[in-house]
Parts: sequence; C-alpha cells; structure tokens
Amino acid sequence: MTRTDLRKKALNSIYAALIQQKAGIDYDPTQILLGEFECEDTSEIDLFSREVFVSALQHQEEISNDVQQFLKKWRFDRLNAIAQAIFYEAVAEVKYCQLTDKAVVINCAVNYAKEYLDSKDYKYINAVLDKVL
Repeated sequence: MTRTDLRKKALNSIYAALIQQKAGIDYDPTQILLGEFECEDTSEIDLFSREVFVSALQHQEEISNDVQQFLKKWRFDRLNAIAQAIFYEAVAEVKYCQLTDKAVVINCAVNYAKEYLDSKDYKYINAVLDKVL
C-alpha cells in the first residue's frame, strides 16, 4: 500500500470516529481501524496509519484550537466532519507524528478537500493549514 493509500485510510478512520463522537455513540478506535483496513489484528496495519490516527484522536482539542485561530468568521465545530477530519489528519501527521514534510501534507489535504468538499473549500483548507503548520 502506498503512503497516499495509508493516509487516506487514516483520514477515513478519523472521519468515522468523528461521526460516532458527534452522534454520541461509544466506539472502539481499534475497531474503526480494523474495519477500515479490513484485517483482524492491528499488527497488520502499517505503523504510519496507526500513529496518525491515534495522534489525531489524542490531540483533538489542541488541533481544533490551532485551526480555530485561523478560521475567519467561522468556528471549527461548525465545519463539516470531513473538513475536520482533513485538519486532524494533516496537523497530526506533521505536528505530532512529524512523519512528513508540511508541503506534502498540505498538497494531500487540498486533494482530499477537492475530492470530498464543495468546490472552493480547498482554498481555506490550504490557507489555514499553511498557517497552522
């Protein structure tokens, strides 16, 4: 699996966790990862994806506060869940895991925004991540 594939699976896992959090459902993060990677044991999941996923969940408050500083006329908690997941994944990967260069992560985040969000939303993802990272 490529790093891009691993990053996307981490993003999908973060998104799934956010949806369950917002719905007030108790969930097991390990089960989310196992489901996304379609495997039986976490040892089968690449360390990169596990680290990014766990860091994003562990540092949710810090990441949302970091991003909030640069959102103009908007609140982080009002962003849709996929936009939040993109921010969580990108900031966790660069700031907490220190696994990838900032430019690479921002480029990937912009591509995810173009794929999953409204047509111009990638611009604020790009601008905010550039300031946060």
